[in-house]
Parts: sequence; C-alpha cells; structure tokens
Amino acid sequence: MTAAFSENALRIIETRYLAHINGRRETIDEFVDRVSLGNEVYKRELIEPLNFLPNSPTLFNVDVPGGGTLSACFKFSVTDSMLDGNDGIMDTATKASMVIKWGGGVGYYLGDIRPKGAVVNSTHGKAMGPVAVLKFYHAMASMLTQSGKREAAQMGILPATHPDIAEFITCKDLDPQSLSTFNISVSLSDAFMEKAIAAIRSGESSPEGDLLRSMAKSAWRTGDPGVFFVDAAEHDNPTPWAGKLDGTNPCGEVPLLNNEPCNLGSINLRKFYANGKSSIVDYSQLERVVRLAVNYLDDVLDHNHFPVSAVSEAAFYTRKLGLGVCGWADLLALAGIRYDSVEAVKLLEQIMAFIRRVADEQSIILGAEKGIAPCFVGTDIQYRNATRLCIAPTGTIAILMDASSGIEPHYLREWTRTTNEGMVLHERISVLDQTDFEPPTAMEISWNWHVNHQATAQKYVDLAVSKTINMPNAATEQDILDAYIYMWESGCKGGTVYRDGCRDVQVLTSITQIENTDKCPECSGPVKHEEQCTECLAGCGWSACSV
Repeated sequence: MTAAFSENALRIIETRYLAHINGRRETIDEFVDRVSLGNEVYKRELIEPLNFLPNSPTLFNVDVPGGGTLSACFKFSVTDSMLDGNDGIMDTATKASMVIKWGGGVGYYLGDIRPKGAVVNSTHGKAMGPVAVLKFYHAMASMLTQSGKREAAQMGILPATHPDIAEFITCKDLDPQSLSTFNISVSLSDAFMEKAIAAIRSGESSPEGDLLRSMAKSAWRTGDPGVFFVDAAEHDNPTPWAGKLDGTNPCGEVPLLNNEPCNLGSINLRKFYANGKSSIVDYSQLERVVRLAVNYLDDVLDHNHFPVSAVSEAAFYTRKLGLGVCGWADLLALAGIRYDSVEAVKLLEQIMAFIRRVADEQSIILGAEKGIAPCFVGTDIQYRNATRLCIAPTGTIAILMDASSGIEPHYLREWTRTTNEGMVLHERISVLDQTDFEPPTAMEISWNWHVNHQATAQKYVDLAVSKTINMPNAATEQDILDAYIYMWESGCKGGTVYRDGCRDVQVLTSITQIENTDKCPECSGPVKHEEQCTECLAGCGWSACSV
C-alpha cells in the first residue's frame, strides 16, 4: 500500500519534507518508511493510511543523519539578565535559535524581565523591557527563517500584573508584521478575571476591567493578544513539584515547564467514520490507532535529541506526549451533523472521553513494560508519560492527511492557502465529494459554538486545546470581550479570537476575496485580474486562480 497523498500534499512534501540522505533526495516511499521508524505496524496502520501523522519536526528530521530535534514545542522562562549561563536573555536566544533552525516553535515567559526604563545597577544603564526582548527574538527568528525548515513560530506571554503590560498588549497594533513570528498572550489569573468581569458587568471602571477591554480592542485590530488562563493550566499540572506552567508553546496547546519540549501527533478522525453503521464512529479501529499512536510518540521521544542538556533533562524527566486530532469538521460533514449544534458537541465529548481513556490506559501499559516517567518515581502514579493529550492546530499536517484542521470548522468551502515557500494552494472541502450535506463554515457559525467545542475538548485533554475563535469582519470589540469571558467561564486554558480581515496578510483567503482584492497579499503591490486569476504586478511571483 502506498500513502494516498493529495496533489497539494505531494507539492508540500516534495518542497519541504523530503530529506537528502547519502547524497540524494529520498523518494515519497522512502519518506513514509523513515517516518514509520522502520516499524511495519506503524507504517501499515498509522502512516500509509493517513490515520495519524507526527508533528513537522519529526517528519523533517527523524532518522536523517545530522538532523535536528523531533519535537515541535518548546518553552523557555527568560530571567532578568543578559547572560546567566542558563536562562538569561542571550542564553535563551541561543537555545531558541537551535530549536527554530530545525523547525521547532518556541514559547517564552517574559514576566521576570524588569520593566522598560528600570535601572540596571551593573551597567548604570536602563532596562529595555519585555517588548524589546520580543523584537530581539523576532529579529533572530526572521534571520533563521531564511535558511531554516519553515517560518519561525514563537509565543510571548506576559502576566497582566507586569508594569509594561499596556505596551505589550498594543505592540502589534500599528504594524502586526513587525512581529510576524510572534503570537502574544496575556497571562490572566482567576482572581484577575473575577474582578474584571465584575467591573465589566456592572459598567464600572477598574484596572482589571479596563485592561481586558484594552486587550479586546487590540485583538479586534490585529488578532492579538490571546489569553492564557494560568490558574486553569496550573490546576492540571501533573508535576507541580517540578515548577509552574507559566507559559505555552506558540499556539497555546501545550503549557510547559521551563526548558520543556513536547512531541505532538494527530489522529485523523475523518478516517473513523463508520459509514452508515450503527455508530457514527468506528471505535474499535479508533482504539487500535490511539494505542499505536501513543506507542509511536513514546518511541519518537527515545529517538529524539535536543539542543542543550537542560532541555534533554526536562524532556526525559516528564516524557510528555501531545496526541491530538484533526478531521473533526470532516467527520461531522460525513455524518450530516452541523458544527453549531448540541449533537456535534455531544459527539465530540464522547470521542474525546474515549481517546482520553484509551491513551491513559496505554501509557500505564507502557509504564509497566518500559518504566514510568522519572517524575513519578516515588509516587503512586504509573504513567510513562506525564501528559498524553493536546489538540494542536495541525495546519500542514492536516493538509498532508487531506483533513480539516484540529477541531476547527471548515474555514470556507473553497479557499487559497499561501505557504511559507510562496506556494498558493487552491483548497476545498474534499469530503463534499462523499456527501450532499453542506457544512456551515467558520464565518457562518456564531463564536459561542467555537468556544463550546474548545471547552468540551478541554475537559478530556490534560494539556490544552489550540482553537481560533473566528469572527466575521463585522464583529465588535464587545464580541471579543464577551468571548474572552465565555472562554474563562467555560474552563478553557486560553484562546485566540480572530476577526476576519483584521490583518492585511492572511494565510487563508477566500476565492471571492482574491477576485476583489486590489493589492498583493504577499508584497502589497498592485495586481491584475484576468480570466479568473489574479497576479501580482510588482514581481514577487504571487498569483492565484479561482478555477
């Protein structure tokens, strides 16, 4: 059996993922063999049928001579010093550069950095503050992007109590592209949210309420900042004795300790549609794939290597895994269920509860066979992996599996995607070839249903859920403020709200938007429209067609 990659998937694999080994470029079949770790069961039941794929760094680097790390997610807590040999600003830049070089993403906790203008006694100068650190890390990542595996992905998190929080919230307002490698989020405690909500609902002013309003205003303009509900994350911390989960990876689905990485992979739920049988989902087959996927990700960890010893120590101390899903909207479409329905939310709850139970059981089985995670030695906990589940956005991985992203609804019925390499892919909901059902798309679904899906999945995910709360262009600042509050009240660990069209450059663009655009989404140059195609006249090479 050969993996049935779509035309778009093959273009991306050939451009991005095929390795050069022993002086030649591998074939698609060799790529599948390599990613299968030389294991015929993984190849036959996970990779070839596109039931599951690991995160991009594993696809890039596993079993490639001289290849880099296999983990997608890393988090560093930056100390208030330039160099301390471990976590200073420059030490962290070195660690992050090695991660980004090989395709990983980095999240930074910046709350310990002194505010802008504070006196630096050792130099008699003044501190640059966390926003300046963001800009420095952005410049570093942008440089590496030129020769790295893919565009850098970074997250900056600052607590609401930091003196520079106002500057942080608005740092992308005027020019979001000036920090294009970064998502930013504000860390909000339960106490903060309680005070903010009380003030907002009473129509009064308070520091907390005013700050949350300011966040909604900036998010309305640019999609940033997101929210990180730190107490909700800490409630699920499996190793509180090892440190706090004060930050996340770039997309927010993995709250991590300092220097900790995580291996991610996603199951394609589309593949488990029971096709008219008594149950919507083939749970017998899904159980088999969940168990194999947990085994696979645990094996990847043992294949892995990391840029510095502190990261290796953190990785093997907790042995965290992040198994997630994609193809959720595809499964709903095949079953004829609207995303914005109680029936859909109930089905998601059933599926995620099932996956959680099976993944937990399998990690206990591995613990008995291979040994529990070192972080649990001396306790009654028998897991080999401190965490088992998260839900990642699965952008490129979903394309490779011809599946909808994560637990997102379908973005549109057809759209274009501009890749980091400049490819413009024409995409559509491929499951429409198998059903007459017309699924609602992201902009046709009220934002509260987006939150309902995220909160439902979060109940069964021990890490977190990456979910974009999409809103139409006409959404208001109040809508975004209400979404922040609803996410917290629903038990989410964080979230991002994105108002369509709030940025000049979008990765996903509707065909109608392309036909009506008057400037290039890549370079902002002039365009011409001809025979259902749009082409940049400024020479950057961008073009897109609606047929």
